[in-house]
Amino acid sequence: MSEGDAPELVTIPRSLVDEMVAHAREDLPNEACGIVHAKDGAPVTVHRVTNVAASPYRFEMHGMEQIRLEQARDENGETLFAIYHSHVASRAYPSQTDVRMAFFPPGEVDQEPAYPGTLYILVSLAEEPPPVHAYHILEGGVIEEQPIEIV
Repeated sequence: MSEGDAPELVTIPRSLVDEMVAHAREDLPNEACGIVHAKDGAPVTVHRVTNVAASPYRFEMHGMEQIRLEQARDENGETLFAIYHSHVASRAYPSQTDVRMAFFPPGEVDQEPAYPGTLYILVSLAEEPPPVHAYHILEGGVIEEQPIEIV
């Protein structure tokens, strides 16, 4: 994509979005988090991951669960499509904490994010029905919305 071009529309199956929303509701009062895998570039599976922060204000994925999902992803010929999480009482937009945690070490935003090219999908439970939006978090902590179509 060259500068000035609109990002291409990304299609996400309704069943996957419904799974993310259900997970968000079930994990109340805390934020929910997980991973979406893709096959041939198309999102195919949602994997719930334990939020070890157990907080309504932030998430931290369980490290061993992440490693097991990476192994299964590689064995199945899948790729990392998105990292998703919920916001309990705020809009579906990355918070400063979300941006800071997208980098390793956290907060070192003057480099590529930890998972370059990966979408960050946010579900907001502050509204009904819950809005779902996707973003890229780029070097410098720049947030770029990714248009999505739920089919």
